[in-house]
Amino acid sequence: MPAMLAGLFVALPAAAADGDGDGDAPLRSEVVTPPDAAPSPAGRLDHPRRRPGLWEIRNSASEQLGLEPVKLCVGDQTDTPEHHLDRQVGKRGACTLGAFRREGLGWVADSVCRDTGRSTIVSQSTVSGDLQSHYRIDTVVFYSPPLPNNRREDREYTEARWLRACPSNQKPADLTIPGMGVLNMLDGGLRPESPHTHE
Repeated sequence: MPAMLAGLFVALPAAAADGDGDGDAPLRSEVVTPPDAAPSPAGRLDHPRRRPGLWEIRNSASEQLGLEPVKLCVGDQTDTPEHHLDRQVGKRGACTLGAFRREGLGWVADSVCRDTGRSTIVSQSTVSGDLQSHYRIDTVVFYSPPLPNNRREDREYTEARWLRACPSNQKPADLTIPGMGVLNMLDGGLRPESPHTHE
């Protein structure tokens, strides 16, 4: 995954740090399942699933560098219980990435990264939006102990909007990176960007 996307879907409990202390359980609600989403047997959508098609994705890191948004082709099976919103659930090196779970009207995922002799990085990502026309992921990252410059936390965001059906020359998981080419996030293959990519 390109560096500009790294860490966008990693994150942990802001609620634990600045909650109101009333001890109330988080609000939970039933989900209205979109027509093209696959519900669980209980009638609930048990993981976030985007509308198939071409999505434009921008994030705080790339915007600070003046980079253009990327475009991702999402297919019917791009978002699964094990891999959704470009986040692969489970242990990844020194990190453990949790799955997104329903919290109220949004989705929340927790992650922990431990580097021996250095900071433990705990983060929480919160997803809002309908996942049919748009969505946003807000991430809070905590460092314990703080980084050498005494930085204790970072905040990041990702915003995405649905554009149209994927171009005919693209397949699911194709990520178009302006100036670099098309990276398939499943097989890691990188190929030149075609003029037809923008159809």
